[in-house]
Amino acid sequence: MRRRAANLIGGLRGSLDDSLFLRSPAAGSGLGRWESALVLTALLALAVILQIFRIGPAEALGSFWAEDGQVFFQGPMTQGTFDALFQPYAGYLVVVPRLLGEVGSLMPLGDAPAALSLGAALAVALSGLAVWHAASGHIRNPYLRGALVATTVLSPVASLEAVAGGAYASWYMLFATFWILLWRPATTWGAALAGLFVFLTVLSNPGVWYFAPIVALRLLAARDRGDALILGGYGLGTAIQLPVTIASVENTVDPVWTGDILTAYLQRVVDGAVLGESLGGDAWADWGWPFLIALVAVLAACLAVGLVRSTAPARWFAAIAIPTSVGMFLISTYQRAVGAVMKWYPDLSSGLGGRYAIVPALLLVSVALVLIDRPARPRRGPGQLPWLGMAAVAVLALAVVTSFSLRDPVVRGEPSWRDSLEAAALACPADPGGIEPPPAAAVTTSPANFVVYVPCDRLLSFNAGAAR
Repeated sequence: MRRRAANLIGGLRGSLDDSLFLRSPAAGSGLGRWESALVLTALLALAVILQIFRIGPAEALGSFWAEDGQVFFQGPMTQGTFDALFQPYAGYLVVVPRLLGEVGSLMPLGDAPAALSLGAALAVALSGLAVWHAASGHIRNPYLRGALVATTVLSPVASLEAVAGGAYASWYMLFATFWILLWRPATTWGAALAGLFVFLTVLSNPGVWYFAPIVALRLLAARDRGDALILGGYGLGTAIQLPVTIASVENTVDPVWTGDILTAYLQRVVDGAVLGESLGGDAWADWGWPFLIALVAVLAACLAVGLVRSTAPARWFAAIAIPTSVGMFLISTYQRAVGAVMKWYPDLSSGLGGRYAIVPALLLVSVALVLIDRPARPRRGPGQLPWLGMAAVAVLALAVVTSFSLRDPVVRGEPSWRDSLEAAALACPADPGGIEPPPAAAVTTSPANFVVYVPCDRLLSFNAGAAR
């Protein structure tokens, strides 16, 4: 019996090594160290700039959005630098958003929103970089992998709330963490960075616990220091985050299950994964259920054919990613009672709650790209793109381009931060010196009803600006 169990475990470990937890293929870029650093810096800068332009430079850099100001920038201003770093919000730790708020608090007051938005965009760009490396074992074709990275950084299902904002940057990190948990880096240094990334994600978003089955399989298949570093990052983060979440008494919404959640999954995740929020939403508004049913039927048929004609690694990946996508969306929207909010009603679509669709949709995109990249009978070399791959890249590019612009200055961008500072300065005493503690004025941000309280002694220069 023991020998049989040992053989079964050994066979499973071998299957996991060969099919699920893959190493990056050995391939050089042909560039020197400094050349590679320059190219990497340029690509990260491009990713940041594109995210800022999705919202509009003035809106993204010149105003706070929702919790970015009222919670994450307010924390260090009220409690002191780094004192609020491990303070829970919404029932769990949110370390990365609070770190971004700390960065904003260290900048000149008028530049705080720009610092926070740029920091959030950089976190998303780094998530794309992590996906590029971590997905290399499963998606060997650089064009397909590049399409996945572009779809990650410029997610076509992300709404106005989830772009260039600190509050929801961890959702992109969540998707990168999914890929990191499947990755075996070639170097210890790469594994250490991957483990640190996972650690920060766990301390920022409890959605990582949807990946617990992957972690359990990786524990079974663990063999070397790289496995230990990545699993250690997950385990250490969980050891800190889980007790905080369990002990939290912060009031949150009561979970609500409704059939709208299933409908929203088909609309926001399945439709969104293929066509994006804009084009997919327009198709729903124009053709409704007949369109959505036809789309789901075609995708299901393509999935069945892909599974039959693919290799074991692709089937393993689909068996992990598809249930994770479904379970993550259904449970998250149930827990946060946003099923009715995310559902598209007849002749109408919206981007409300888009953050909950980001990772589930990207997981479905990943399944499609892995199946395309790993046919049982490849007809082209590893660096060439088959016609099906070309079609997939074209569809993803269409989704990204049509859903690229999210600019809405009335909703996100008004009032500007500097205008609000000048208006708030007028409510401060002419000479706040000598008052202990100094009085604070409410500085309004977008959307409506969000404010940041700034001490009057920090508003003196803006009072002079208002007087002009």
